[in-house]
Amino acid sequence: MKQKLLFVFNPHSGTGEICKHLAEVLDVFTQRGYEVVAYPTQAAGDGKRKVLEEGENYERIVVAGGDGMLHEVLNGVMRLNKEVVVGYIPSGTVNDFATTHRLPKNNIMEAAKIAAGDNIRLVDVGKFGDTYFSYVAAFGIATNVAYDTDQKAKKRWRILAYVANIFKSLLGRNKFKAACRKMTIDTGEVVIKGKFVFGAIYNSLSIGGVKNFIDKEVVLDDGLIEGLFIEKPKNLKAWEQLGKGLLTRDFNSPGLVFVRAKRFQIYSEEAAWTLDGENGGKHTQIVVSAQQKALHIACPKEEGVEEKQMIE
Repeated sequence: MKQKLLFVFNPHSGTGEICKHLAEVLDVFTQRGYEVVAYPTQAAGDGKRKVLEEGENYERIVVAGGDGMLHEVLNGVMRLNKEVVVGYIPSGTVNDFATTHRLPKNNIMEAAKIAAGDNIRLVDVGKFGDTYFSYVAAFGIATNVAYDTDQKAKKRWRILAYVANIFKSLLGRNKFKAACRKMTIDTGEVVIKGKFVFGAIYNSLSIGGVKNFIDKEVVLDDGLIEGLFIEKPKNLKAWEQLGKGLLTRDFNSPGLVFVRAKRFQIYSEEAAWTLDGENGGKHTQIVVSAQQKALHIACPKEEGVEEKQMIE
């Protein structure tokens, strides 16, 4: 009996390239031996609904779209009473998840072959309250900076372009005050208290299109997530130290807090969060944690990956 594959795609993602190659993509899946059902999403939340309603009827679910589309499908997959393999064809504008997992971002057909392929890896998934995220949960004034920063500038200047846009945002007095939140962060091993203007809890090598956002090692299946928090600068010297720390990626600098943990318990003044670039709601307390090896993702073959990370 043929295995079944559900193909969920956003026909309006990016420049709509997925629709131009739809027949070819479906042919790739069919040649791999799958019985394929294709579903173009009709509105926000439709991908999650489709997966929740029918996902357990399939052995593999492939999603095409941007990080937001993947976020939707992930939140459906994680609630199924069956393990399914997820394939991803990135066709959005930023595609941080694809960068981290070395998925082709400018070659739909190659991405389709990988999505239907046999190379499967188990990776961690973030959990924010009762919502899952694939790579980042963030709050503060710079939350959308990474997505607003010019793509050419990011390619040329990498972290410098991102930092420049952060400071451009921070210099807006009203925005700065509005973003600042008094917060307590408890990992079970350390407790951090302060006033923060930005924070990101992530399991990714890329944030907002900035590859190698953090020079510290990020392991995608270790059951740990990383947190980077920026404190409110108190004076000109603090601004200088913050800028130097960001530019040099010295996260021991005053004003920067970096921590790696299994779980973050956060208490704060009401803060608006984004999850994978999508609206995560406003919260005064939240638990953010890593779900170790919770996602079966189709990925390119990688030399040196241990067998325990793969599915036979």
